[in-house]
Amino acid sequence: MNGAHTRWLLVWALIFAGVVAAFQIGKAPIAIPLIRQELGLSLTFAAWIIGVYAMVGALAGLPAGAAINFIGARRCVTIGLLVIGAASCSGAFVTTGTALLVTRVLEGAGFLMVAVATPILLGLVTAAKDRDVVFGCWAVYFAAGSVIVMLAGPLLAVFGWRSLWFSTGLLALAYALVVWWIAPAPPAAAPASGQGLGDIRRIIRMPGPILLALAFGFYSIQYHALTGLLPTLLVERLGLTLASAGLISAIAIIANGIGGVSAGFMLRRGFRLWALFAAAFAFMAAAAFGIFSASMTVAGVAVLATASLGITGMLPASIYAAAPRFAPQPALLALTVGIVVQASHLGHVVGPSMLGAWVERLGWSSSPALFAAIGCGGLAVALGIRRLTRSHA
Repeated sequence: MNGAHTRWLLVWALIFAGVVAAFQIGKAPIAIPLIRQELGLSLTFAAWIIGVYAMVGALAGLPAGAAINFIGARRCVTIGLLVIGAASCSGAFVTTGTALLVTRVLEGAGFLMVAVATPILLGLVTAAKDRDVVFGCWAVYFAAGSVIVMLAGPLLAVFGWRSLWFSTGLLALAYALVVWWIAPAPPAAAPASGQGLGDIRRIIRMPGPILLALAFGFYSIQYHALTGLLPTLLVERLGLTLASAGLISAIAIIANGIGGVSAGFMLRRGFRLWALFAAAFAFMAAAAFGIFSASMTVAGVAVLATASLGITGMLPASIYAAAPRFAPQPALLALTVGIVVQASHLGHVVGPSMLGAWVERLGWSSSPALFAAIGCGGLAVALGIRRLTRSHA
């Protein structure tokens, strides 16, 4: 973090880099019905189209955090956007589900670089007094990118899903040049710790980063399971059109972003981190019983899904804001963010595929049991953070 003033223009420009990367997340759920029809995919395989790109992050988030210290955050964000753009454009021309999966993995590699490196750049242009608010806004990049693409649902019926893949790819390629031009270079006085594997071992032995990673992992499973298959639930079970399902899903994700921004201001006013975690996970588990109820109306599903995603939206913002405080030292912030992003990607891999397989075997009405288990895990993490912060105090 440099200086006493936040450079807000750069903050918003860097956050938009995350939004462009998140387009790759939002485009898959809304296009899945068309992709399944054209390529003849099962629901389980289609769920992997949503989540497989995150496999790279699930395996390499922590090493990516270590690599940033050597490559540089600005270079990582730029290369990440270039990889995203090339893979997305290539995906527009595939003819099989397997080939589409391969391009999604490549998109995941680019997204990982953007997701881990951008918070480091934000720290360089943000004053300490604005940290919670800025990272609360950064957490919205995920929801913002997803919802913007979901709103393109009505256009898919006219231009097809391939046009969406190609246009988002071109945008990522163009914005890579913007980031390289505007992003600050890390100061020479902030070198990496240089211990490589030693730093990684240190991070995984520290309870703070591990608890943040577990919280993000549980949140990510819930978020991606719900947003990834909510359009399918609305179309196949409740009989909505693709455009209507996309609109409802977009509203729910907008609520998620509002929750993220709200968390930044709540933390700034002194709300306790563990309390936000506990409230979000408890409400998420309770809301699932209504969302997946066979007797629930479309309006009821829409309201509950929106409320659930809105309240749980406080989680990623709180985690990013807490990362500098939970990092063992400033030089290990990239690794702390890396392990958090790795857990997030692991949840993205597990969430949609788990819910898709669960529904195919047991039906939509059995889904609340899965979300209740996630909520219990999140409550356990909240209690762990409460104990940790009290011992530090």
